[in-house]
Amino acid sequence: QVRSRVTVCKRLKLKCDRRAPCGSCTKRDTVARCVYSPAAAEKVDLHSLNNRLIAVESQLAQIT
Repeated sequence: QVRSRVTVCKRLKLKCDRRAPCGSCTKRDTVARCVYSPAAAEKVDLHSLNNRLIAVESQLAQIT
């Protein structure tokens, strides 16, 4: 999968917490430049879909 860092964090090799704006950009006062790349946004969407699937599967397991 593609890394989900924001452009500024990736360039500076900082860890990104995937928030909007991320913690690194908030600390560095670069919130205006905290933009996710299209590939990063896709990974975030896949991550949230995976979390939803896990939650639905656990609910289904409780029902059956």
